[in-house]
Amino acid sequence: MKSTIQILLLGISFMFTGCVTLYKPNAIHSPLLKAKGELNTSASFGFSGCGLYNLQSAYAISNHIGVMTDGMYHNRHIRSEDSSVEKLNIFFGEAGAGYFSTFGKKKNSLIQCYGGGGYGATSDKIEDPKQLYPEVNAKYFNIFLQPGLAYINKNLELAFDLRVNYVNLFKIHASLYDKFEWWNTDFYYYSDTSLYFINLEPSLTMKVGGEKLKGVLQFGITIPTINSHSYFAVNTSSMLGFPLIKFAVGINYTFGKKLSLSEK
Repeated sequence: MKSTIQILLLGISFMFTGCVTLYKPNAIHSPLLKAKGELNTSASFGFSGCGLYNLQSAYAISNHIGVMTDGMYHNRHIRSEDSSVEKLNIFFGEAGAGYFSTFGKKKNSLIQCYGGGGYGATSDKIEDPKQLYPEVNAKYFNIFLQPGLAYINKNLELAFDLRVNYVNLFKIHASLYDKFEWWNTDFYYYSDTSLYFINLEPSLTMKVGGEKLKGVLQFGITIPTINSHSYFAVNTSSMLGFPLIKFAVGINYTFGKKLSLSEK
């Protein structure tokens, strides 16, 4: 029984360390703008299913039109028993614009819809003292549409957003990838090729705290739809299921004059 458990644990270890990653979703940006001149900024840490470090900002250029920008950096360094080190780095930025409006008797409900796109660069490589370094890298861009509904008051904001996200990876280049056996996952990557997929990304974002400064919790899920096999090819750990669940924690601060709901 002991040997069986050891073999099982070793197999799980290889599944995680032998997974190549070229894409990670960013944390969903729910701007929750309410009036002209409002500036929201957020910083969050992705614990599961999205990039590690996320920066977000949104500005209301009128009482119903807003703009948003996001940045994400994700890295992973894993050292194996054979002294080899896997180094993953992903850089991504996006921007968008959209419509928002409060409604209801107390103006404590909000509808918003944003669209936009972004660009990223990613590389995953192995550094090994005994053989040549294999590496897989790519560029990618995305186009998204994101409608949402929210409940808002002074101390609590609760939003549900559904992002439809088209992602295209191009200039995929694999160097010595097939020479490093435990890292190679059935030859998914071919040099100078491209692939695309469309994901649905529903998320629930909660902001709790004071009028200006709030803590942020976000729960969501990534649902690969069109060309789902391509999504799993560039994020092989997601085939285990759990990495499809998104969870992020952060802080949010609002700058500028913030009108009361009765003034809007």
